[in-house]
Amino acid sequence: MNELHAMKELIEDRFNTLAWLGQARQDPIQSNLMLKMIRAGYSPALARAVLERMPADMQTADAQRWVLDTLTRNLKTATEPLCEEGGVVALIGATGVGKTTTAAKLAAQCVRKYGVGSVGLITLDNYRISGYEQLRTYGRMLGVVAHLAHDRAALKDLLNLLTGKRMVIIDTAGLGQRDQRIQEMLDTLDMPSVRKTLVLNAGSHGDTLDDVLTAFKASTLHGVVLSKVDEAVKLGPAIDALIRHQVVLRGVANGQRVPEDWQNPDAAALVRMSLGTESKSAFDPAANEVGFYFSQTMTRPVVMG
Repeated sequence: MNELHAMKELIEDRFNTLAWLGQARQDPIQSNLMLKMIRAGYSPALARAVLERMPADMQTADAQRWVLDTLTRNLKTATEPLCEEGGVVALIGATGVGKTTTAAKLAAQCVRKYGVGSVGLITLDNYRISGYEQLRTYGRMLGVVAHLAHDRAALKDLLNLLTGKRMVIIDTAGLGQRDQRIQEMLDTLDMPSVRKTLVLNAGSHGDTLDDVLTAFKASTLHGVVLSKVDEAVKLGPAIDALIRHQVVLRGVANGQRVPEDWQNPDAAALVRMSLGTESKSAFDPAANEVGFYFSQTMTRPVVMG
């Protein structure tokens, strides 16, 4: 019976795929948009979910606007900057994504707007030799003292000490998405006042971004900061991952300068930028190869609004 069910699912999947591909071949506008999204770095799952909902008989310009509007509507962005939100923000993420630089940028914004006394800095980075020193150096530049917490109890004490601050920023150690210590760190930060914000490298491969969002419990996050946007060849994979995991984008870091290289998220601008890439890549499919991308069942359901 299990084999019969598996065969039935396989047959249904193949017939549905063939029907969809046949429709796409009859509609060159849809085929071209499919190829454009794949080349921009969007996953076949999301591209198919979007284009299946596109109204029929649309002209090229209208169809492109419709795709842009659909992606923009489904990319969740914060209405209020992190600095103005205030509260306790813990920056988490993989190694080398720019958490400490992001912490410095947020602190500098808050100092510039609300004064030196408005910010508290804490680091939980006990692994890197230079981790605490880097944050302390940024703190000295801003006139803010950076504190080191070795464990959950020390973190609680420091949060009580800094309770009068408008914003407290917690920098954490970078951990690869398959590191067993991730859960330990998340448990340390599991306090009602602490809002976990994941820093994602915008230049990472889509599979890596998926893995990171899953490992750091996307559903429990306060939001995401996209870092290294200036280094990303394609923004499609990052935007694709944010849409599929339904996380809120709360900031965009596009360089190393503190605090200049920071932008509040603009969904429409990011989507336009992602689809406007003209760079050619050895990984780009040819027009006659796109069908292979849609020959498999989507592994993760995509909810489109």
